[in-house]
Amino acid sequence: MTTQYPHIENGIEIRVATNEDREGVWNLLCKYFFRDEPLTSGSEPKEETNFGKDFLLSHLEHGTCFVAIIKDTNEMVGVTMAGPKGPDEPEHLAKAAEEEGNTKWGRILKFLEKVERDADVYKRYNVTKVLHVIATCVEDKMRGKNIGARLYNAVNDIGKQLGFELLTADCTSFYSAAIKVRLGWDCVNVAYYKEYLDAEGKQVFRPPPPHECCRTFAIRL
Repeated sequence: MTTQYPHIENGIEIRVATNEDREGVWNLLCKYFFRDEPLTSGSEPKEETNFGKDFLLSHLEHGTCFVAIIKDTNEMVGVTMAGPKGPDEPEHLAKAAEEEGNTKWGRILKFLEKVERDADVYKRYNVTKVLHVIATCVEDKMRGKNIGARLYNAVNDIGKQLGFELLTADCTSFYSAAIKVRLGWDCVNVAYYKEYLDAEGKQVFRPPPPHECCRTFAIRL
């Protein structure tokens, strides 16, 4: 049984994000996602954040992104960005990384290409339609209120309604991975940051503890 959206619980409304939410979504991502995301915080130059705007916001058109709103004040306090991906996703990431070059965003794309190839969810699950969670964040004051889990569940529900067979996420954060474990997702691949080196043999990503790896999760819909 799936939940109907918008859905209100404990004064927090979860609803589909639209193009009208672009500014609010981007501001929330800039303030909380990039600050906490291990690939961003754990690589140089550390002061460089808030990239990939067009890539992230382009997923609003799919109707598979969600926001969390305090109903009484209409304040946006959480967001998750998700969109469809195909079996050629590694090639798309490789092309984007090559076009970006040796920038911080380019290095992140190259790492995600490796993660995508190693996870190989299309072959692993023998599916044709996959929905992928790209980015999720919750405002500091609202953490511990189950908002992250509710956002993931909303993507799960919409994925089922739209006929997707599998939902996936590359959890670069220890905390986002912990939520997936609690929700019963399968861990299908682990990429340790200490093992991912550049051409000179230097570790590319050095996030603070407890972030040690990127874990790819999947759950059938």
